[in-house]
Amino acid sequence: MVTFSAVIFDLDDTLVEEEQTARRSFREVAERLQLQDPSQSWKLMRDAVRTTWHGGPHHDLCLSLGIASWEGLWATFEGNHPVLDGVKAWIPSYRREAWRGALAAVELTDPELIAVAQETYVSAQSRGHPLLGGADQSVRHVSTRCRLALLTNGPSDIQRHKLSGTGLEPHFECLAISGETGVGKPTPAAFARVLSCLGVEPQDAVMIGDSWERDVRGAVTLGMSAVWIASGRPVPERIERVNVIDAIADLSDALD
Repeated sequence: MVTFSAVIFDLDDTLVEEEQTARRSFREVAERLQLQDPSQSWKLMRDAVRTTWHGGPHHDLCLSLGIASWEGLWATFEGNHPVLDGVKAWIPSYRREAWRGALAAVELTDPELIAVAQETYVSAQSRGHPLLGGADQSVRHVSTRCRLALLTNGPSDIQRHKLSGTGLEPHFECLAISGETGVGKPTPAAFARVLSCLGVEPQDAVMIGDSWERDVRGAVTLGMSAVWIASGRPVPERIERVNVIDAIADLSDALD
């Protein structure tokens, strides 16, 4: 059995609900706009928003930092690394164009609805992101045995907002957010920064996350172990020092 002195957690869809919250937020917009079929129209709006994001001037940078189109709709981009200054300046224009495209996708053309959609979406996102089942217990249990850090991609303000709502922040010695540091997973520098903060070697740390590419591959590349949260997905490949669990609630057994 491998023993670890440090455990590094991802945040989105590892400890807190992220993608489902975004889906619910788009659906809430669809319901607020009284669209006939919110169960389908929210998808049209989401896809239109993505098209605007992907076609924007900062997509490559945001991709490298793990910042998604739906995050761009509600992040303030305060407290971030200067590399994101251009994104912050562009965001008001992005939101106008994104919602204009989203409304057009559901055959709405009234420009006054842009503000309604934006306000509804921000409100929904701000009160979302609940802890996943077993996340609280897993973090608290592991914290009694190992030093903990959080390594997450995303804008500073919303990642800190999500974390503050969990009550788990005091358990993490180190907190690294790609928007603040200017480097994101799976870049080795993102992992090295946290290891340096904790003062541990790669072989003494394990990364816990739901992304095979960003969490697992990023950690293994630097010589760390990893635990992948599969959530019912097939394992892409077998890699030494990588354990697979179905949900964060199973973490304690995977580390024992």
